[in-house]
Amino acid sequence: MKDTTLTHNNTQKVAIIGAGASGIFCAITLLQHNIPVMLFDKNKNLGKKLLATGNGRCNIHNQNTHANHYQTSSFNPKTIQNILQNFSFKTFAKTCQNLGIALEIQEDSKVYPLANSAKSVLEVFEDLLKNSKNLEMYLESEILELHKTQENFLLKSCAGEFICSCVVLACGSEAAPKLGGSDKGLQLAKNLGLKVIPTYPTLVPLMVESKLTNHLKGVKIKAKLTLKKDNQILKTLTDDVLFTDYGISGFGVLDISTHIKLQKDLKIILDFVPFLEEKVLENQLATLIKTYPNRKTSTLLSGFLHPKIAKAFAQNITWNPKNTKQLKQFVFGLKNFELTNPTLKGFENAEVSGGGVSGEEVNPNTLESKKHKNLYVIGEMLDVVGERGGYNLAFAWASAHICSKAILDTFK
Repeated sequence: MKDTTLTHNNTQKVAIIGAGASGIFCAITLLQHNIPVMLFDKNKNLGKKLLATGNGRCNIHNQNTHANHYQTSSFNPKTIQNILQNFSFKTFAKTCQNLGIALEIQEDSKVYPLANSAKSVLEVFEDLLKNSKNLEMYLESEILELHKTQENFLLKSCAGEFICSCVVLACGSEAAPKLGGSDKGLQLAKNLGLKVIPTYPTLVPLMVESKLTNHLKGVKIKAKLTLKKDNQILKTLTDDVLFTDYGISGFGVLDISTHIKLQKDLKIILDFVPFLEEKVLENQLATLIKTYPNRKTSTLLSGFLHPKIAKAFAQNITWNPKNTKQLKQFVFGLKNFELTNPTLKGFENAEVSGGGVSGEEVNPNTLESKKHKNLYVIGEMLDVVGERGGYNLAFAWASAHICSKAILDTFK
């Protein structure tokens, strides 16, 4: 049984709370410069979320990182850009090479380990940590309380109490609770007086109500999605859409979800035939109707749509194909199918979380708290969330780097 009364005085050590991507990378960087580190995590194993990234393949970075791939309500985009530039992909790739992780640039500038396995990356990280003489690792040791004393910090956990001079909050978010996601880190930040922007699930499927889509469970198509609020376009993209029993999923939907945030009264416009202009589609259908006047509507549409979608449109929409005005309206419906009030599916289905510790709370050059000297916040705990494609891990590495660099300066 662990001793919960023992107090460890480690004033010259850095306590990192959270052994996810940013926490691990911060620890490795500090240990390579012989800075003593205590690494805490509530899970039994390191990097549970990291193992799940890229469907286990680990989409570790993106070659073209830029602030316009991130959402925030409290950070200046220039700050995000500076953080990314201070640890660019080129620098990251060189670091990985030195650590023994070979990389490969794949489609859409996405970067993966050459081994195509998140496990291979984690094994390298674990080896570096476990072979460091300056590391104390406390797994299955959730930090229950964090207090600022006059000169140091007091950490209370099931492993005992710890006093240290420097703390890094790298606890992640409440996304993917099955992988250990929770809001406990943000609660620690709140208890220290830090402002936290309300969180929301992102890179997540959407719940929608539609008679037509209810018949399309399991159908996957390439479609154009346009997110609108009060007729203002928030985002447009073309990618995979998967119809489900609750609504829609797929890469295109995950990407559009990052722009929904906590907004209400939104609508998504689906273009079922994104690769044909409206007038071209109208003319082609008109020609086919003249050529094959007895062809069923579902068969007529199957040349342009997935058969199940063609059947759903044929059954749910009454129209006379030979009526030019009705044909025009029908084609408009195919190209502008409206889904109202899309709702984010929930943290349990989300890859990451938006919101977090406000940019107003941290020094933009170091990510040190403005309220508490030697308290740092990195990774997904910050109010910065990236698009799908390696952008969130890119920010995790970059924020860990800028934080580590600042800590190293204090130990000189």
